[in-house]
Amino acid sequence: MKTVQKKALAFALVVVMLISVCPAAFAIGEQHDAPQTGGGIVVFSDISQMAPGESRQYAVSNPDGQEAFVGIERVQGYARAGGETWRVWYKGLYSNVEFYMTVSNNKVTSAYNYSISLLGSSYEDADLTHTATYGMLTFTHKLLGGLGASTCWLKGEVTGEDDEINVTWQM
Repeated sequence: MKTVQKKALAFALVVVMLISVCPAAFAIGEQHDAPQTGGGIVVFSDISQMAPGESRQYAVSNPDGQEAFVGIERVQGYARAGGETWRVWYKGLYSNVEFYMTVSNNKVTSAYNYSISLLGSSYEDADLTHTATYGMLTFTHKLLGGLGASTCWLKGEVTGEDDEINVTWQM
Protein backbone atom coordinates (compact mmCIF):
# COMPACT_ATOMS: atom_id res chain seq x y z
CA MET A 1 0.00 0.00 0.00
CA LYS A 2 2.81 2.41 0.83
CA THR A 3 4.51 1.90 -2.55
CA VAL A 4 1.28 2.78 -4.35
CA GLN A 5 1.02 5.98 -2.31
CA LYS A 6 4.68 6.82 -2.98
CA LYS A 7 4.23 6.27 -6.73
CA ALA A 8 1.08 8.41 -6.80
CA LEU A 9 2.81 11.17 -4.86
CA ALA A 10 5.85 11.02 -7.14
CA PHE A 11 3.63 11.22 -10.23
CA ALA A 12 1.72 14.20 -8.78
CA LEU A 13 4.99 15.98 -7.98
CA VAL A 14 6.29 15.41 -11.52
CA VAL A 15 3.09 16.86 -13.01
CA VAL A 16 3.25 19.91 -10.70
CA MET A 17 6.92 20.44 -11.52
CA LEU A 18 6.32 20.23 -15.28
CA ILE A 19 3.48 22.72 -15.11
CA SER A 20 5.49 25.15 -12.98
CA VAL A 21 8.61 25.11 -15.19
CA CYS A 22 6.78 25.38 -18.50
CA PRO A 23 5.02 28.77 -18.34
CA ALA A 24 5.68 29.40 -22.02
CA ALA A 25 3.35 26.54 -22.90
CA PHE A 26 0.52 28.40 -21.22
CA ALA A 27 1.41 31.89 -22.47
CA ILE A 28 -1.57 34.03 -23.32
CA GLY A 29 -1.96 36.47 -26.14
CA GLU A 30 -1.76 36.31 -29.87
CA GLN A 31 1.34 34.48 -31.07
CA HIS A 32 3.05 34.82 -34.43
CA ASP A 33 6.35 33.99 -35.99
CA ALA A 34 8.69 36.70 -34.82
CA PRO A 35 9.43 39.50 -37.30
CA GLN A 36 13.10 39.54 -36.31
CA THR A 37 15.63 41.74 -38.02
CA GLY A 38 18.56 39.91 -36.47
CA GLY A 39 19.41 38.00 -33.31
CA GLY A 40 17.63 39.21 -30.21
CA ILE A 41 15.37 41.87 -31.74
CA VAL A 42 11.66 41.89 -32.50
CA VAL A 43 10.05 44.79 -34.35
CA PHE A 44 6.49 45.62 -33.30
CA SER A 45 4.96 47.76 -36.05
CA ASP A 46 1.50 49.30 -36.53
CA ILE A 47 1.20 49.64 -32.76
CA SER A 48 -1.14 52.63 -33.08
CA GLN A 49 -3.71 50.16 -34.43
CA MET A 50 -3.67 48.22 -31.15
CA ALA A 51 -6.66 48.78 -28.89
CA PRO A 52 -6.16 49.45 -25.18
CA GLY A 53 -5.70 46.09 -23.47
CA GLU A 54 -4.56 44.41 -26.70
CA SER A 55 -1.21 42.63 -26.77
CA ARG A 56 1.11 41.07 -29.32
CA GLN A 57 3.45 38.25 -28.52
CA TYR A 58 6.02 36.51 -30.69
CA ALA A 59 7.79 33.19 -30.25
CA VAL A 60 11.57 33.50 -30.41
CA SER A 61 14.49 31.12 -29.92
CA ASN A 62 17.27 31.68 -27.43
CA PRO A 63 20.90 30.92 -28.29
CA ASP A 64 20.51 27.65 -26.36
CA GLY A 65 17.60 26.68 -28.65
CA GLN A 66 14.84 27.08 -26.07
CA GLU A 67 11.62 28.81 -27.07
CA ALA A 68 10.68 32.08 -25.38
CA PHE A 69 8.09 34.79 -25.97
CA VAL A 70 8.59 38.53 -26.38
CA GLY A 71 5.63 40.87 -26.30
CA ILE A 72 4.10 44.26 -25.74
CA GLU A 73 0.68 45.32 -24.48
CA ARG A 74 -1.05 48.67 -24.78
CA VAL A 75 -2.11 49.20 -21.18
CA GLN A 76 -5.80 49.90 -20.90
CA GLY A 77 -6.99 53.11 -19.31
CA TYR A 78 -3.65 54.14 -17.91
CA ALA A 79 -1.90 57.03 -19.62
CA ARG A 80 0.84 58.98 -17.90
CA ALA A 81 1.78 62.52 -18.92
CA GLY A 82 -0.50 62.36 -21.94
CA GLY A 83 1.28 59.37 -23.48
CA GLU A 84 0.48 55.73 -24.05
CA THR A 85 1.65 53.14 -21.56
CA TRP A 86 3.16 49.89 -22.84
CA ARG A 87 4.01 46.72 -20.95
CA VAL A 88 7.13 45.09 -22.41
CA TRP A 89 7.90 41.46 -21.53
CA TYR A 90 10.10 38.44 -22.08
CA LYS A 91 8.84 34.98 -21.00
CA GLY A 92 11.23 32.06 -21.16
CA LEU A 93 11.34 28.63 -19.62
CA TYR A 94 13.37 29.85 -16.64
CA SER A 95 12.75 33.60 -16.62
CA ASN A 96 9.86 36.04 -16.82
CA VAL A 97 10.86 39.71 -17.05
CA GLU A 98 8.69 42.77 -17.67
CA PHE A 99 8.42 46.50 -17.18
CA TYR A 100 6.16 49.40 -18.18
CA MET A 101 7.09 52.44 -20.22
CA THR A 102 5.20 55.53 -21.32
CA VAL A 103 5.63 56.87 -24.85
CA SER A 104 4.49 60.34 -25.86
CA ASN A 105 5.21 62.00 -29.24
CA ASN A 106 7.53 59.13 -30.16
CA LYS A 107 9.65 59.66 -27.03
CA VAL A 108 9.92 57.51 -23.91
CA THR A 109 8.87 59.71 -21.00
CA SER A 110 9.08 57.15 -18.18
CA ALA A 111 9.85 53.54 -17.30
CA TYR A 112 8.55 51.95 -14.09
CA ASN A 113 7.15 48.90 -12.24
CA TYR A 114 9.44 46.08 -13.27
CA SER A 115 9.10 42.41 -12.39
CA ILE A 116 11.75 39.68 -12.55
CA SER A 117 10.94 36.00 -11.85
CA LEU A 118 13.68 33.41 -12.22
CA LEU A 119 13.42 29.66 -11.73
CA GLY A 120 16.38 27.97 -10.05
CA SER A 121 18.45 31.15 -9.75
CA SER A 122 18.37 34.66 -8.36
CA TYR A 123 19.12 38.22 -9.43
CA GLU A 124 20.62 41.35 -7.98
CA ASP A 125 21.42 44.92 -8.97
CA ALA A 126 18.19 45.42 -10.96
CA ASP A 127 18.14 48.83 -12.62
CA LEU A 128 15.30 50.29 -14.70
CA THR A 129 16.34 53.32 -16.73
CA HIS A 130 15.00 55.34 -19.63
CA THR A 131 16.15 57.91 -22.14
CA ALA A 132 14.09 59.71 -24.75
CA THR A 133 14.49 56.71 -27.06
CA TYR A 134 14.23 53.64 -24.81
CA GLY A 135 13.25 52.03 -21.51
CA MET A 136 15.67 49.35 -20.28
CA LEU A 137 15.75 46.89 -17.39
CA THR A 138 19.16 45.40 -16.52
CA PHE A 139 20.07 42.93 -13.78
CA THR A 140 22.72 40.43 -12.78
CA HIS A 141 21.49 36.85 -13.12
CA LYS A 142 23.15 34.62 -10.51
CA LEU A 143 23.09 30.85 -10.57
CA LEU A 144 22.41 29.15 -7.26
CA GLY A 145 25.50 28.27 -5.32
CA GLY A 146 27.47 31.08 -6.95
CA LEU A 147 28.41 28.92 -9.94
CA GLY A 148 28.12 31.79 -12.37
CA ALA A 149 26.66 35.19 -13.10
CA SER A 150 25.73 37.11 -16.21
CA THR A 151 24.27 40.49 -17.10
CA CYS A 152 20.76 40.34 -18.54
CA TRP A 153 18.58 43.07 -20.01
CA LEU A 154 15.26 43.80 -21.67
CA LYS A 155 14.83 46.96 -23.74
CA GLY A 156 11.88 48.66 -25.45
CA GLU A 157 12.99 51.26 -27.97
CA VAL A 158 11.06 53.77 -30.05
CA THR A 159 12.54 54.01 -33.51
CA GLY A 160 11.66 57.45 -34.82
CA GLU A 161 8.70 55.94 -36.64
CA ASP A 162 5.43 56.81 -34.95
CA ASP A 163 4.13 53.31 -35.27
CA GLU A 164 6.98 51.07 -34.13
CA ILE A 165 8.67 49.74 -30.98
CA ASN A 166 11.70 47.45 -31.10
CA VAL A 167 12.21 45.00 -28.25
CA THR A 168 15.68 43.59 -27.63
CA TRP A 169 16.95 41.33 -24.88
CA GLN A 170 19.78 39.26 -23.49
CA MET A 171 18.80 36.52 -21.07
